Amino acid sequence: MASILFALLCLQSFAASLSLPLSADSSKIRAISLDVTGTLVATKEPVVKSYADAAHWAKLPDPPTQDEMKKGFKIAFKQRCLESPCYGGVDGIAGREWWRETVASVLHHAKPDAKVSEQDFDRYFRRVYQHFGSPAGYEVLDDAKNLLESQSTSELLLGITSNTPTRHMESVLPMLDIHNHFKWFACSQDIKYEKPSMEIFDASFEQAKFWIPDLQKDEVLHIGDSYAADYCGAKRFGFQALLLDRSDNPAVVAYQDWIEAPDYEGKTVDEVQLNTIKSLDEVVSMLSL
Repeated sequence: MASILFALLCLQSFAASLSLPLSADSSKIRAISLDVTGTLVATKEPVVKSYADAAHWAKLPDPPTQDEMKKGFKIAFKQRCLESPCYGGVDGIAGREWWRETVASVLHHAKPDAKVSEQDFDRYFRRVYQHFGSPAGYEVLDDAKNLLESQSTSELLLGITSNTPTRHMESVLPMLDIHNHFKWFACSQDIKYEKPSMEIFDASFEQAKFWIPDLQKDEVLHIGDSYAADYCGAKRFGFQALLLDRSDNPAVVAYQDWIEAPDYEGKTVDEVQLNTIKSLDEVVSMLSL
């Protein structure tokens, strides 16, 4: 709760001080680490709408409404992330099986008294899983396109540090045709740790150093839309960091809003506010100076 209040104070302070310059040191930056969901990409429609539409397509008996799906997803996703972290990576569960159990839990919490046969559920789950592995599932956010295009001829190294399933690295990014912009990919299911842990940032840093062996931590800029996972996690590790405030974008949802923000040296409301941006276009401008 304390970290949530701190984040709110930061955003309020940011809104009152839009003219202040970023405090990130662009002259030092040799590599940029990026979050995926909410930073580079978003679902094309609300996840719970996709779940509800799939229930109608699959002809589930008494299918849950979108509001019921929203309630069910909120409960089930948090529960599954806590009991089987990193999309099953910690437990050695295949990503598809992790999602199968999660979607079953969503249905249960959305409509506890509903009776769904195994055959009906198999048909429903495949529809959901196909949707999020198809072009209908995700889109690249406009300012992310601008950032990636602006760096297409740059010497800066770009990579991924993300609390996402392996499928995002191996299927979603290539499907969206943005994977070639990145030299390294650190995702929580592979690493078996998630942001804000030191371990996933360390894994990301080690992958980046394959390409730049003498790279230093403060020469890496991490950008993400989670105050706790991205900003505070990266700062504690020793990266430079920018917090991307997507609160005005209805397509972006904070899925892991229970994560506690770690402390780091020099953490203040003013310091966070100085490193908060509303668009990745601000990064493009900063890097062009």
